[in-house]
Amino acid sequence: MRYLSWKKAISNLVIPSMKDLHITSSISVAGTLRLAIYEHLLAGDAIGFNELPGIGPLDDGGKRTRYLQSLVFGSHPGYQYAYLNNVFDSWHQLQQRLHAHPVDRLIIWAGSDGNDYVFTRMACWWLREIPVDLWLVNAPTHGGNDIASYNQQELASLFTQAGQITAHTLNELAREYENIAARPELLRECDENGQLQFLDEAIYDDTILGYNNDKRWISAVRIIGQIIGFSDRRNPINEVFASGRIKALVAAGKLKARGDMSSMRTFELKRAKE
Repeated sequence: MRYLSWKKAISNLVIPSMKDLHITSSISVAGTLRLAIYEHLLAGDAIGFNELPGIGPLDDGGKRTRYLQSLVFGSHPGYQYAYLNNVFDSWHQLQQRLHAHPVDRLIIWAGSDGNDYVFTRMACWWLREIPVDLWLVNAPTHGGNDIASYNQQELASLFTQAGQITAHTLNELAREYENIAARPELLRECDENGQLQFLDEAIYDDTILGYNNDKRWISAVRIIGQIIGFSDRRNPINEVFASGRIKALVAAGKLKARGDMSSMRTFELKRAKE
């Protein structure tokens, strides 16, 4: 089956019999949820926001969009930032869709990493004035704290653990999001106790430089793969953030680059001499 982007899913989702709408920060998780729906393990439809709220500013949509655009390489195929003016437009479209075509329940799917911690509160803030029953599925750790490692059968089984978000909790979570958005730090992760930590973007730079200790040139895609593959599974580093740090280290003269930096596959890296 074909998986729709959040924009097409929101604008075209006019199914009178639909009662549940599932939302997640991840397009891949939304695809898995749609597969569960296709197999009649869940009902309704699912939307993935393609959001990474664990990184970047949250207080202004335009500023956030420009920040995310600055991280990715020009020909990066997996993210929609290149042609967006405001990444928060997806939330406005969801609000409009819910007013035009109400659902019985809107279910937020989240893991326990920093991205989904913030996404849950972001969703509550954007939906705080929408007349819809909000539910939350908070997936336990499963090979990492993000939710992407679950298959459709496993996600469907978690649905029995969904809990309704009361009006009081909704307002609390929305206020938490406002407090998070007001902070200046641009990297947010959860510690072993599930508490959100506010970190400097450069916290992993020494580790990244350690992957470039060889005197020879190494392909950028290999380095980014190492950054992602060896990152803490509690808060896995994503490709967007890893790309941004590579660009920052090159700009700072700590890494040397040769080749076309419009794609991680077309240039190489070498650590600059101390």
